[in-house]
Amino acid sequence: MSRFTVSIAGASGYTGLEAIRYLSFHPDITIGTLYGDSSAGLMISDIYPALKGICDMEITSINTIKEDRSDAVLLGLPHGKSAEAVSWLLEGGYEGRIIDMGSDFRLRDAGGYPSWYGYEHAYPGLIPHFVYGLTEVYRSEISRAKKIANPGCFATALQLAIVPAVKSGIISGPVHITGITGSTGSGASHSSTTHFSSRFANFRAYKVFGHQHLAEVEQTMTGLSGNPPELLFVPVSGPVTRGIWLTASFTLGRDEDLVSLYESFYRGSPLLRLRNGLPELKPVVGTAFTDIGMVQDGRNVVVGVAIDNLGKGAAGQAIQNLNLMLGMPEERGLVVPPVVF
Repeated sequence: MSRFTVSIAGASGYTGLEAIRYLSFHPDITIGTLYGDSSAGLMISDIYPALKGICDMEITSINTIKEDRSDAVLLGLPHGKSAEAVSWLLEGGYEGRIIDMGSDFRLRDAGGYPSWYGYEHAYPGLIPHFVYGLTEVYRSEISRAKKIANPGCFATALQLAIVPAVKSGIISGPVHITGITGSTGSGASHSSTTHFSSRFANFRAYKVFGHQHLAEVEQTMTGLSGNPPELLFVPVSGPVTRGIWLTASFTLGRDEDLVSLYESFYRGSPLLRLRNGLPELKPVVGTAFTDIGMVQDGRNVVVGVAIDNLGKGAAGQAIQNLNLMLGMPEERGLVVPPVVF
């Protein structure tokens, strides 16, 4: 019998769908209520026929979320909407765990939201109650938390690529990052840049040096190092549906065996796999794994990271954090093989 009940808000979005996929087979969790806005009243398996016979639940209006009494709520809502949902939950006396898979609680300074995300934070007083959920870095804090701000997909890959090096203070000069992401990173809503004819067989750089996920990355790096390196990030939309493949290139300020450094830092991380050489994307698609590898030539280094943007980059990491919050092994219900071909 399942020990915990977990509800999902924004169930019909891609992140919500991924959370449903994982939680439907989690041995200790039952899905409670699925919440939505425009999708309220519809069956989730009618929206996504792949869920037929797996999750045949009706989506409930998010306006009723303040009545929720599940053990945890996962929020997969657009910018600015998660904070409102959290306020509703708290108004209703909710005492369970909350994980925001969106952006509303990632930045510690509410003043950063207008410039990075284009909106004023409506509930800045809630921000200090959230712990940043980069599992491999803040595992201890997450296990004691009741509210988590899940990192962004690019932010997750970028940070896991450089955190060990930044924390040890061995980087000299800027870090040059290029990250390629799949179309699901843009969400379920359609636009001209997510249309098949625009994405297929095409690569397009966007938000060069100004991607919003840089804000949370710089926040983490400042907390880990008194003198963090400059980050020069080029995001690229690629012709794949899922996944992020990212490289971070930098120069070391002293001689260092980077493989040994990363092995030591990530020891005890069951969902992170260190590879020989740079990783490929396909072995992580459909999983919550992170694959990291590197090439080192003296003091010149390239670190590569591959994640699924909906897995480790979103719902997978949320459930990894949820497991810790509920006292379970972080990999519980998440160790699934990818579709290899």
